[in-house]
Amino acid sequence: MKIGFIVESRYMRQEMPGAVMKALSKSGIDVETLCPTGSYFEPETGVLICEDGSRRNNLNDYDAIISRNRSLLGLAMLYYAETAGIMVINTHSSIQKVRNKAKMGIAMAIEGICSAPTFLADHASALAGIMEKFSPLILKATYGDNSQGLRVIRNPLDLGDLHWGSDLALAQHFIPNNGLDLKLYVCGKDVFAVRKPSPLNGAANAAIEVIKPSNKMKELAFKCGAVFGLDIYGVDTIETGNGPVVIEVNDFPNFTGIDGADKLIADYILKRVNNQGGKR
Repeated sequence: MKIGFIVESRYMRQEMPGAVMKALSKSGIDVETLCPTGSYFEPETGVLICEDGSRRNNLNDYDAIISRNRSLLGLAMLYYAETAGIMVINTHSSIQKVRNKAKMGIAMAIEGICSAPTFLADHASALAGIMEKFSPLILKATYGDNSQGLRVIRNPLDLGDLHWGSDLALAQHFIPNNGLDLKLYVCGKDVFAVRKPSPLNGAANAAIEVIKPSNKMKELAFKCGAVFGLDIYGVDTIETGNGPVVIEVNDFPNFTGIDGADKLIADYILKRVNNQGGKR
């Protein structure tokens, strides 16, 4: 069996998917990294080629392609694999749904997922009228991740002076918390929960607390997975008196604090490949 991992270069230094790849290798699986950075891809052949031509990887040689990537080239490669009938985790369409935060917010609203009130505008200043009821606001980049580019707005006058480098202003109501976010990690039918310091008001050195997910947490996590079609994913939430409220959903998180996550994910991938027969 041969499994390829499309891995964006910035994820090479993170826990995932390297730990999963090592676990698969220990099981005797042939595992290879497919890094889009500094490479080019041939749609006619399905071959990824390093810029200097020193390495060639044909996507059609793999039984499955696993994605930990949001770069456009990597997503194009994933689309090729999926279209060519190769088993992929997560799918191209599911990643696109959560990569675009505007589409994510719309999908959660339509499907009735309990989520932070979200607003879209063509310019940030248009959001001033909602701040009487929904203050403070968090402005987010439509395609941002890892908490990059977040702006907390507490005064509506600040919106008029804001230089927001995007054609779309996306804002969420900043739901009060105790400095901790509740993260739900999901792999197949397994759900894990941890409390982690919030990137906006948490103590960076605070300890991560692993907790047992409640049935309500599990139901919420599975509903998010069903809406976006994800297999391995994370759900960022804020705990409230009425239960967790979803901030956003992301594909293939780091599963920070979850012991044995690498082997669990590796076993899940192998089971999926064996059950579906891998490439067609």
